[in-house]
Amino acid sequence: MLFQIKYKNKMDEIFTFVLDKLGTKIKTEILNYVDINRIKTVNEIRIKSNGFVCLLTNIQNFRTDIFVSQNEIPIIIKNLCDNSIYAHINTIRLGYISIEKGVRAGICGRATIENGEIEGVNDITSINIRIPHLIEGASKFLLNQVVSDGFSKSYIVFSKPGVGKTTILRDLIANFSQNFIDIRYAVIDSKCEITAAIPCNITGDVYLSYPKGLAIEMATKGMTPHYIICDEISSMNESLEILNSINSGVKLIATTHASNVDELLRKDILKPLFSSCAFDKAIGVYRNDCQKRYSFSIHNLI
Repeated sequence: MLFQIKYKNKMDEIFTFVLDKLGTKIKTEILNYVDINRIKTVNEIRIKSNGFVCLLTNIQNFRTDIFVSQNEIPIIIKNLCDNSIYAHINTIRLGYISIEKGVRAGICGRATIENGEIEGVNDITSINIRIPHLIEGASKFLLNQVVSDGFSKSYIVFSKPGVGKTTILRDLIANFSQNFIDIRYAVIDSKCEITAAIPCNITGDVYLSYPKGLAIEMATKGMTPHYIICDEISSMNESLEILNSINSGVKLIATTHASNVDELLRKDILKPLFSSCAFDKAIGVYRNDCQKRYSFSIHNLI
């Protein structure tokens, strides 16, 4: 099944907010490049130390002629952290920086290791800034399933990285908030990138920066939701924490990375959840970027 997607946010809002973090020189050069090449939507800004900026759009990856020197990288990192790198040190260790408006910047460089754990990241060589979008109708397929199932099932949504799982969750939350106000739900926004980009008043309870398992337990005990919504189950610890927290009748909508259902079912980190029947259905998400359309597949897990 296919759905046409429609971008709702204007390019001069979050995009310009991100450009302000890059400094006047780079901002001006990117705006000029976007104007000359008639680029309407930018999904990612990829920056390499002593390299050229790349802009990822719906259609292609543009390798620009905008050069970023090694000396400019620390300034960009400082700007992304609002001049307080220490405040972001925990997520920097995990390879990203969460910014306002649901923006996330992935980073990599030279790790400092102590006792087998990452204590910090220095000499940063790459920055990938992902720009969130609201897409009207992105959650239509998932929402139709939720409604037709009588709000009584749990779902795991899977796709390759960058296809739009988080975008679907944003649109789903917006729909819940505007059209299903009787449904109680909690959003576990561990990386602060789901809810910040939603312009409407969110009727659900939002847990920002909490560990998923702890937040699910707290929401279940304190907020009595019908649904718990969380993004990217990405480790065995998260899977086990979720498993320990959902045996309470609360339904779960979560996402993970997988190219197809066979790959999904082979993921070791999800096997405890699958064997415990934590999810009723899996929904695959695929996107034809050239046509700006989503397609979906649905698979019964129980």
